[in-house]
Amino acid sequence: MTTFIRTRQPLRRMRQAGFGLIELMVALAISLFVLGAVLSIYLNMKNTFNTQGQLTDLQDSQRLVLTMMTTTIQSAGYFVNPRTDTQSAALPAATVTGADGSTSVFAAGQVIVGSGNGSGRAAASDAVTVRYQTANNDGLMNCQGATNTSGATTIYSNRFAVNASNELTCTVGTGSPVTLAGNVDKMSILYGVDTDGDVNNAIDTYLPASAITDAGLWANVYTAQVKLVFLDTTASKPGAPVTMPQPLVQTINLMNRR
Repeated sequence: MTTFIRTRQPLRRMRQAGFGLIELMVALAISLFVLGAVLSIYLNMKNTFNTQGQLTDLQDSQRLVLTMMTTTIQSAGYFVNPRTDTQSAALPAATVTGADGSTSVFAAGQVIVGSGNGSGRAAASDAVTVRYQTANNDGLMNCQGATNTSGATTIYSNRFAVNASNELTCTVGTGSPVTLAGNVDKMSILYGVDTDGDVNNAIDTYLPASAITDAGLWANVYTAQVKLVFLDTTASKPGAPVTMPQPLVQTINLMNRR
């Protein structure tokens, strides 16, 4: 009987694989490059999101301002009962002084008055005040969005102006100004005027408030062309304001003057 003896072969030691110093440094450099790229993308997306948010807020402010100013200025000269009243009787002469010291002087029947020559900025911007009569619960709003619930006929005086903080404000009667929108660099207003007083009340020129006051033509005003210049909130820096490239312009008819 033949016996086979298996000879045990020595086991080969497996060589352990790993990273060398150079490989580790290369991997670290690649990781830092990828991390930097991801961080840059994140920051760009964040800045874009913030810019879009600021532009959206600005557009919302513009829509609010246009809506409120148009609705209010259009109502100038309205009075409750034209069958029994005249405009002069319904809207008698008055001097309206707000809590901030601003004053608007109206002759009997006068429905709009303004100040400025179109060249001022911020608190030196143009200002405009309109007035109209409202009946109890008739739903006619003032420039702060309130309606007449006093139980009696009331005259609303509404003043639009820009303050030193670049806020477009609205003052009702003798009250305090309420901010409608921020970041307003300036407001300038031209008034459509019938200078020759023809029977058709045809507008023949547009003048600033200072010229209309000098000529005594407030009774001949039929439209108001409002121009608002807003600040670019994405580009402005403290001490270095930047305005939007295009102003917001709206021509508003005084519906109750026709």
